[in-house]
Amino acid sequence: MKDNSGKIILALLAGASAGVIAGLMMAPDTGEATRTSVKKWANKMSKDLEKNLQTGLEEIKNMSAGAMDKFGEMKAGMSGSGSTASGSQKSGSATTGNSTGSTGGGNA
Repeated sequence: MKDNSGKIILALLAGASAGVIAGLMMAPDTGEATRTSVKKWANKMSKDLEKNLQTGLEEIKNMSAGAMDKFGEMKAGMSGSGSTASGSQKSGSATTGNSTGSTGGGNA
């Protein structure tokens, strides 16, 4: 079964566009008045979109800065305790390796 969702969305957009164009052509206002109202509407939408994008960018920057701060704190915390943990881990693995080696030798 093929996925026709892209074709359906394209058909809906084409139909909506045709409806908008037909509505503008049959509008009771003159062409100049219609163009003026469309320009006002487009300018308003443009300003709203720009405002929303700026707000979104600010939120992303704040979230990014917060994440970087937390990452820095985690990195600092890991580097301070990480060397101790890694040192004890090396000793533990060496001990485990020796005991496994001697046990392995006894079984063979």
